[in-house]
Amino acid sequence: MTPNKFLPASSLLFGALACSFLFSACSNEESTVASPDLIVINADVHTVDSTVPIADAFAVTSGRFVAVGDTTEIRPMAGEDTVIIDAGGVSIIPGLIDGHTHLIGGAGLATGVDLSEIEDKDEWLRIIREKADSLPAGAWILGGAWNHNLSDGILPTREMLDSVAPENPVLLRDIDFHSSWANTLAIELAGISADSEVPPGGEILLDPATGEATGIFLEGAMRLFNGAPGLADARDPVAGARAAVRMANSLGITSAHDMSGNLDAFLEVFSDGDLTMRIWEGVFAGPSDDLEQHFADLNAERKRVRDAVAADAQSEKMGTLFQVGYVKMMIDGVLSTHTAMMKAPYSDNPDAIVQPFIQKDHLDEMVSAAHAAGFPVAVHAIGDEGVSWVLDAFEGSPRSPGMPMDRIEHIEVVTPDDVARFASLGIAASMQPHHATCCVGDYVIDRIGRDRLPNAYVWRQMLDTDNHLVLGSDWATSPLNPLIQIADTLHRETRIDGVVRPWDEGNTLTFAEALHGYTQAGADMTPWAGEIGSISVGKWADFVILDERLPAEINRSLENRKVTATYLAGEQVYP
Repeated sequence: MTPNKFLPASSLLFGALACSFLFSACSNEESTVASPDLIVINADVHTVDSTVPIADAFAVTSGRFVAVGDTTEIRPMAGEDTVIIDAGGVSIIPGLIDGHTHLIGGAGLATGVDLSEIEDKDEWLRIIREKADSLPAGAWILGGAWNHNLSDGILPTREMLDSVAPENPVLLRDIDFHSSWANTLAIELAGISADSEVPPGGEILLDPATGEATGIFLEGAMRLFNGAPGLADARDPVAGARAAVRMANSLGITSAHDMSGNLDAFLEVFSDGDLTMRIWEGVFAGPSDDLEQHFADLNAERKRVRDAVAADAQSEKMGTLFQVGYVKMMIDGVLSTHTAMMKAPYSDNPDAIVQPFIQKDHLDEMVSAAHAAGFPVAVHAIGDEGVSWVLDAFEGSPRSPGMPMDRIEHIEVVTPDDVARFASLGIAASMQPHHATCCVGDYVIDRIGRDRLPNAYVWRQMLDTDNHLVLGSDWATSPLNPLIQIADTLHRETRIDGVVRPWDEGNTLTFAEALHGYTQAGADMTPWAGEIGSISVGKWADFVILDERLPAEINRSLENRKVTATYLAGEQVYP
């Protein structure tokens, strides 16, 4: 018996269970090989494996795929103890890999209320009332992700919250994390008044008629709540991490490139056996006068995590579940607040002065120091000038052979010349589709003008220039649901002049391209490229069962599909 060599015309791959001929023709000695633990049959399997792109069955042994192919060939592999799932023709895809999340930062949406993508304010209030009814009096209600621009464009008020949750302090961030909406009880607990001193850049919105706080707190003013009784417990990162992981599993996510940086919270969830996804974690690196020591400290943290994970038996059974993989830096802000670094002035505010978060020469030094310490680097760069600075820094810094790819996060505006540089430098483009569909008509056109719009959210240009494109959500600034994000790449619609319509369709992706960007492309950014990312013989059996069979021509309706089951290393982790 020769593992991973069997390949009949049907493209069946038997892996360690393979015989040199059909399974039924195996010798008696070979037939004593243990039968699979799990077999899935009668499915529409999108493997993201170019050697067997479509299958209808697969088998799993000891947490790994051991056969991928046809039901007629895989069904006979079952033994007395094999669990058999008849999928009834529905679609199955690999476990989804979110290329950019903030799991703990968004945990309030998992533990509290999630108002994202909801246009009706009455529906907001219904959800909040329902949450309040489920909690004891005095328990904080967090989360939010509300967007008043989807509704009537009018900011909500504390009185609205008071009407549905008078006995629970409520503090809900908006979709961009630049403002919070609070009720009267939360404001009183925090000791905030109209006369409270506000940190620079912040503002308490006041009712011009009464002079009292409306319930909306902008930027730095959100920090006025930090000392409120009970809020720290409500924001417990361990509980938040658990809830975020459960939410991710319910959406078919089995792995994430996370930017939260809270190592201890994830380690506690891991040690308790509750980390039911693989997390490639980033640690934040800021400007420092002693870069060598700064990265030595980060390296020590990376080793601490690796040692803890390696010593746990879960790693042998499930594969690596948690690893510090890269350092995260930020060079600029965002388009919405005119803080992204642009090559030309903002169309709607040409006098805006944008200050980089890291000076150019120091960015170069930081990237070089990170590489010297063995860290790949991920840099937040949204404006085209910011992207250019980061590409310059990568171009000037040597890398160790075998180090995972450096990457730039977001890349909301980029020039064609710099698009070409990604491939020549081997830099990955980490992009979040929903940022385009939600925001182009909301404010992006105003910020950059229509002349520069072809340089915005250039997914197709990235692929056509042979760049490595990895897709993600940037949750909680956009939906965690990968099916919404993938659907966004197919239709590229946004609200322009009050009408939702496609724009720049030339930058759309195919379903196969987008699915690759949400699976194997993310795996390829890590040491796990040969372990996860596709339904392939030898890889960990991370897969997702959908509620229906996907049509031959997959369109925006994809965002309405549901996940019925999520598996990690052959174990069902949702529901």
